[in-house]
Amino acid sequence: MENIRTSVQSPLFFLIEQTFPFNGIWEKIAGLILYLLLGFEILRLNEVFSFIRTRTILPSFFFLIIGSLLLPHSFSPGIIIALLVLSSVFFSFKLLTEENPKYAFNVSLLLFTAVLFSLSCIWLLIIFWLFAYTSNVLSFRIFLASLLGALVPPLYAAIGFGIAGNEHLLLEYIQESFQLFAVDFHFSLPEILYMIIAGFLISFSLVDFLLVRSKENIKPRKEFSYLVTLLLFTLVLIIFSVPDSGILLWLPVVFGSFLLGRFFSLKNNRFTQISLSIFLGSSLLLLFFS
Repeated sequence: MENIRTSVQSPLFFLIEQTFPFNGIWEKIAGLILYLLLGFEILRLNEVFSFIRTRTILPSFFFLIIGSLLLPHSFSPGIIIALLVLSSVFFSFKLLTEENPKYAFNVSLLLFTAVLFSLSCIWLLIIFWLFAYTSNVLSFRIFLASLLGALVPPLYAAIGFGIAGNEHLLLEYIQESFQLFAVDFHFSLPEILYMIIAGFLISFSLVDFLLVRSKENIKPRKEFSYLVTLLLFTLVLIIFSVPDSGILLWLPVVFGSFLLGRFFSLKNNRFTQISLSIFLGSSLLLLFFS
């Protein structure tokens, strides 16, 4: 799917497009670089924190396949948001290892930079606070650092757009972002069937995680539960069709890939072999018939 509809225009992405006018092949190259970088970041996250009990490339593998078939193959706000949010997850996990306020500051800084591309990302800070609270790391210093980090991007944006005389872009962006059922998604029949197959496998992987969750070590369990929470929350936003739902589609693909990677890395039986064969077969069919 080359273009994902969105009913609201990010002022920061508009500024990037005006400053660096990617056109034609350069837009594709920029998108490919960010796409591969995101795949590498997915791989590195488990390499560093080991929330899946084995070293595996499967989360990146599933992301690269699903993303290449369902997401835009060009430079877009969605891929920037995915990189920012996944980077915030990295610092969220660092906070569990070392309760340093700088990690909370970095999380909020990244999330509120993402807010300038999609206002719906503002809710992800609340998800982070809940994660920090349930992980017993939400002290007053951590909370204050996260608030300070959240203030920096909008403050710089307000100053920058004000100096440029484009503050109306920020105001329009905020006004247009508070709607429900603002996006009407249009997918082809092959894409819908493919999403049903991928959705079934992700749902089955989620159920498997929930069933064995109590047997996991505490730290990996908290980390993976955070990824699951982010997946479910972004799906809720997309279901309610907030104006930036289109660009938020990157996030469930990223977080769903972790679930698939975990399930197929830890399970090796007839069901997983058949399921993986069906997934790969449907991916090839969509590639040739979309």
